[in-house]
Amino acid sequence: MSDRTSSLYDGTMERTADGGVIRFERHLEYGIRDVWDAITTPERLADWWLPFDADITLDLRPGGEMTFVAKGDEPMEMTCTILRVEPPMLLEHTHADPGSIMRWELEPVETGCVLRLSHFVTDVQAALENGYLVGLHTSLSRLAPCLAGEPVPWDWDEFAETQARYADLGLARISS
Repeated sequence: MSDRTSSLYDGTMERTADGGVIRFERHLEYGIRDVWDAITTPERLADWWLPFDADITLDLRPGGEMTFVAKGDEPMEMTCTILRVEPPMLLEHTHADPGSIMRWELEPVETGCVLRLSHFVTDVQAALENGYLVGLHTSLSRLAPCLAGEPVPWDWDEFAETQARYADLGLARISS
């Protein structure tokens, strides 16, 4: 397992006793409250996080739920439970993958804020096969345009290119 990255492909996977942790760190030229708003406001989340259109609801308190209901022909619903909330610095919630947790940490800096995203997984190989690292990378690449007020659509060609780069690093399955 490689944890090598380049500046463009910055996701890492660290094996742990309980599985693994996917990590990203992004320096954003936007204030911490704006970034917090983008990760905790359903309408803004819908602009950058998911690869499909969805109605999102969020009860932002420990024990509350974040629910994604896909729009369109293929019904799908995903519900996460909020575990910790410390506005505007920390959001932690479950993931659709049982036993998996996501932690969003924000730190103000002179030039905006630093976002550290950690996705704790129980099965490293399954997480890589399911494209969690590639998906998070693609979603995070859409966050800055959203913060700039210019959301960009999910780009499956870019996703495939990103998947190939991470596969070269040993951090994603090779596309067939």
